Amino acid sequence: MTRVAILNSRQSKTPVGNDPWVKATVSAVAHAAKSGWTIVSSYGLNTWELVTWAAGRHSANLLLVCPEDVTDEQKSEFMRRFDLLVDLVEWKPVPHGEQRSRTKDWWEGRDEAVTVLAEILVPISIRKGGRLESVLQSRETTSVDEQFRVRYSESSHHLRFDIIPDSANPELRTWGSDWLIHWTRACNGPWPGETEAEYYAALANSGDQYCRSGFQTLSRILQEKRIRASSWRIGSGVPVVGLTELSPIESVSLMRWRPRWSRWSIEPYGIAIHRDAALALGLRPVQYVGNSEWDSLPESAKPYSHVRGKKADIWPAEREWRVAVDIDLTKLPAGQIRVVTLNHNERDAIALACKYPVVSFSSGFGTAHK
Repeated sequence: MTRVAILNSRQSKTPVGNDPWVKATVSAVAHAAKSGWTIVSSYGLNTWELVTWAAGRHSANLLLVCPEDVTDEQKSEFMRRFDLLVDLVEWKPVPHGEQRSRTKDWWEGRDEAVTVLAEILVPISIRKGGRLESVLQSRETTSVDEQFRVRYSESSHHLRFDIIPDSANPELRTWGSDWLIHWTRACNGPWPGETEAEYYAALANSGDQYCRSGFQTLSRILQEKRIRASSWRIGSGVPVVGLTELSPIESVSLMRWRPRWSRWSIEPYGIAIHRDAALALGLRPVQYVGNSEWDSLPESAKPYSHVRGKKADIWPAEREWRVAVDIDLTKLPAGQIRVVTLNHNERDAIALACKYPVVSFSSGFGTAHK
């Protein structure tokens, strides 16, 4: 059976359905599936995962390149998360790089394996001077199908804000220390508790708006009436929900653009819980410790502790509280919950389907741009 690889250089971590590379990739997968070809793909970047998801959606045969030490249990979980049929998937392990502890070490071997295994290469959005362009130029004996190629663009759909605290809604200035706030943000990929199949289906149908933006994330919390715990960047590895005792105005200092992660640390979308209710739920203030102290902590204390880091003043300034379970909003009286969103338009949209008080930073809070 003919094997085909659908190729994209690295793209934005927050793509939208109308991005040319997204539309062209989905079309190329549909064409390959209709032709009865086996699609060679992988995972670890959205450029590969979109291909893998679309192949499953079209019931195409898949040859999946993976690290050599992937277990059968991990494969089964991957199949579940991407909603793939076992009979249509074959796995092709590739060796790790020299530094086996780093996830990215096998990426170069993965890209090489995918293009070597394929008999037809289908370039979609290829960065000039990039590795995939070199691959295409070097594969003289491999057929290259150019019908789906689009121009490469480095545009990102993350909204960035010029945050101006002085323009914040005066109502927020009256908040005292009785409220703890869970600030959320855009998610670069599936939400906690969401599968990749659900995420890429939403992405493909998202039009011009990123489907997991800060506003969409806040909306999901309110629809589910649950703040889901996450273990991302948590030293103990235990999923927690974090809140700050800083007021909305004080929290502006925490809203930093993080180039390393291509996203905000937090965005002006939040759920505030009254301190009395938070204590009843088991929330505790975070203990900030040094590296040596961390090692001596009992495991039960680690979810509620954080290493100070090289700049010892950064993390304590967040004045964080945590609980190591999801927060079920249905267990709290409505009067002990407040909602914060960016502007008046979003406030009005949220208020239509929300029984909690909703306040915006103000329509003049920052200038959003891409």
